[in-house]
Amino acid sequence: MLRSAPQLITVVILLLLVLPALRGPERQADALRADTPTPEATTAGNDDLFLVYSVNNVGYIDVCGCKRKKVRQGSLTRRAAYIKQARYHHDNLVLLDGGNTLFGAEDGKKKDFEKKQLLEKAKVIIESYNRMGYQAMLVGHYDITQGLAQLREFEELAQFPMLSANLVYSDDRSLVFEGSTIIEAGDVKIGVLGITIDTIPSYFLERANPDRPLALESAYETARKWVPELSKKCDIVVLLSANSTETNRTIAAEVDGIDIMVDPFIELGNHKIWVDEEDSVETVGSTILVRTDSQGARLGTLDINWMEDGRPMVSLSYETAPPEGRSTYWYERVSMEPHLLEDPEIVQLIDAFKKGAAFVPLGKLPELAHKDQYLTANTCSVCHIEQTEFWQKTTHATAFASLEATDDQWRQDCIACHVLGYGQAFIAPADAEPYKNVQCENCHGLNPNHPRDPVNHQWPSVKETSCLVCHNENQTRMNFVFVRERPKVACPLIKRN
Repeated sequence: MLRSAPQLITVVILLLLVLPALRGPERQADALRADTPTPEATTAGNDDLFLVYSVNNVGYIDVCGCKRKKVRQGSLTRRAAYIKQARYHHDNLVLLDGGNTLFGAEDGKKKDFEKKQLLEKAKVIIESYNRMGYQAMLVGHYDITQGLAQLREFEELAQFPMLSANLVYSDDRSLVFEGSTIIEAGDVKIGVLGITIDTIPSYFLERANPDRPLALESAYETARKWVPELSKKCDIVVLLSANSTETNRTIAAEVDGIDIMVDPFIELGNHKIWVDEEDSVETVGSTILVRTDSQGARLGTLDINWMEDGRPMVSLSYETAPPEGRSTYWYERVSMEPHLLEDPEIVQLIDAFKKGAAFVPLGKLPELAHKDQYLTANTCSVCHIEQTEFWQKTTHATAFASLEATDDQWRQDCIACHVLGYGQAFIAPADAEPYKNVQCENCHGLNPNHPRDPVNHQWPSVKETSCLVCHNENQTRMNFVFVRERPKVACPLIKRN
């Protein structure tokens, strides 16, 4: 006990020496706080806003394109998981969709037996958007391919407004949908205006609603009419415009008051599926044009620090500080890749859709006039044994199994590239067995007279166009080089006498 007394005295002396040194910085901080405005004072007149947008979803609910492609991006399940994470980090999140959401370019050509599944898939998209908390969706030209009455049904299911300020009834020019909506995020009011592409042919609009045909007003004139009024009511104006990039640039350059424009990147009549990084954001005048990939592959985001009277917004940069008093933004695209978690609620919705996909309306199935033209690989295998054995080792021979692995085997938007003759040789799942996988006739074409008279009905050589039906960048996001890929599946040459 006595031996420890000197140690105790030493500790006390050290504390007396160290404490004043520790208090020095604290006193300095107290003095600085006394001279520095409170956080409320320094942030008065500005607010943070996190804008998330999608565009050109074109009916996709899960991974976009072929499952064998390099990067399997997309899916509503990942998107919903990302949105939940983003809401955790951002109090003022605004979620918008730039149109062409429910259907794709070819969906207007669907046969009657295919429409049930197509419409059920669109309902999955609407309900998923409800659960994610979307706040507005533009009515794109693909969205009305199934007719106005059908889109009205989806509008009833949606918990967000569908917008189009220039889609009108041709008789009295009254609006078919709401033209705009105002969203409050914290102290910031965001005015969202929707403008549908104005080059849709009149016959298409008449067919969409025969009893009361539709018409489209000029996108440019619509913007000139609506933007000034919306600007008076809001802090930020966002234009969802499904028009050509040329038209959108003109609007941005000549119509004052548009802060952000979601542009689908339509050039030469078609929107881009994949948008290069350097094309994803562009400034025209005081307007920021933003774009992102189609099919739900990527979301676009703008992290905005909004300041009153801070127009036009400027991009944050690692190199230079923004001008004082200006609103700033940080732009980024977020890829919906496998490392993202899947939202269980949306997984349940999509699983339920897949389970119902096998049920087709048998009473509506058309007569298959060309069914007898298909031979199938079973017929070919009788004579071409060596070629059949080679084919069985290729990925073509297991194409259907790749769909079964994810319960997508009866998806009408998937099956055609994994079987022979879908819609021509068979439709109902019960009839599918002989036609499963990518078979001889997928590549060589039909030649029903070959077994009867092989000398006079020989098979033509395989053409690149046969491959590109499925092996294209829209499906795989990989450049298909015919001369490089063909040897992987080219059967051995037939030995002739």
